[in-house]
Amino acid sequence: MTELPHRADLRLAGFGRRVAAYLIDVLPITAATAVFFYSYLGFDENFRRYLDAPDDLNARIAFMSQRNNIRDLSLLIYILYSMVADASPLQGTVGKRLLGLRVSDARGNRITIPRSIGRGAVKVVSIIPVGLGCLWALWSKDRRTWHDMAAKTLVLRR
Repeated sequence: MTELPHRADLRLAGFGRRVAAYLIDVLPITAATAVFFYSYLGFDENFRRYLDAPDDLNARIAFMSQRNNIRDLSLLIYILYSMVADASPLQGTVGKRLLGLRVSDARGNRITIPRSIGRGAVKVVSIIPVGLGCLWALWSKDRRTWHDMAAKTLVLRR
């Protein structure tokens, strides 16, 4: 993959800040999703059954299934949220904003909604193989993930 030519005065965001911003964004989303499942979709009962009888295969399957649903729904909500936030005038999510980061094109400008949607769609591909597409930022000279490369975006420090 080739580097994205960008203005020399733009400061690229480091991997650690990007991970911290992601956690700031995704942990409350996951907690709210889990509370919803716990309160309205029977996760409390499945969790209790699993804890009372961890060797019960049916209890384990029910618990794991709902746990996976919480994870998947949380990720979907996060990706949809980041698509909107990254194309907004703030150029990023709350987590990115709190850590002084923003998503931009190669010139430092705000990205368009179609570009943000493409970036979000490829973000799923970046995450699926044990986060390899996200970890790519560790080895990339311009600190880009697969979804950054696909959308021709940069994550910059403000």
